[in-house]
Amino acid sequence: ANALLLNPNNSMAYAIRGWALAFMEDYLNAEAAVRNAIELDPNNAAAYAYLAEVLVYQAQAGLDTIGTLDKAVEASRIAMDLAPNSFETHRARGFVLEQTGNYDEAVEEFKAAEQIISDIADIHLALGRNYRILQQYDVAVEEFNRANALNPADPLPDTYISRTYATIGQYSKAVQFAEQAVIDTPTDPFMYGNLGVMYYRNREYNN
Repeated sequence: ANALLLNPNNSMAYAIRGWALAFMEDYLNAEAAVRNAIELDPNNAAAYAYLAEVLVYQAQAGLDTIGTLDKAVEASRIAMDLAPNSFETHRARGFVLEQTGNYDEAVEEFKAAEQIISDIADIHLALGRNYRILQQYDVAVEEFNRANALNPADPLPDTYISRTYATIGQYSKAVQFAEQAVIDTPTDPFMYGNLGVMYYRNREYNN
């Protein structure tokens, strides 16, 4: 916001503002801000990457309309054309491929992003999710653990690990990580629900 006050024609400031608004679930204003960034600088590859991400988050929230994912795909391709080796491009392309069910390709894009910047927890979470879908469970757990090390307060890595262990029948480990997720966010009913499922599967009916 300060950058926009200093320079209302700053394309990158609009792009970053839009990306930030998406994490606040303000998708309409997020998309508008990123599109402003593109109008100001049609060669801003990061803005196209952020647009792709915003549209994917809209779809994940169930707020998409007909053509939303097609627009995300197109934005990610433009970003790829403009800056094929940038972190933002690979990250956005990975999210688009994951959302459209192209998990092998998504892994490759997230790995490319991780080669550029290795200490972003979300990238390791994304890798773990896609490896899990591809039934590469050991690698998935490794990636979730990396995400956990980078952001210990986030309950999602522990939750994903618990579900991965449950998938392969290791219910005691699933309980352990589900309990940690509750410790991380003791007011989140979703985490308690996940823990209850893990207790049930581990036959701990009295917990």
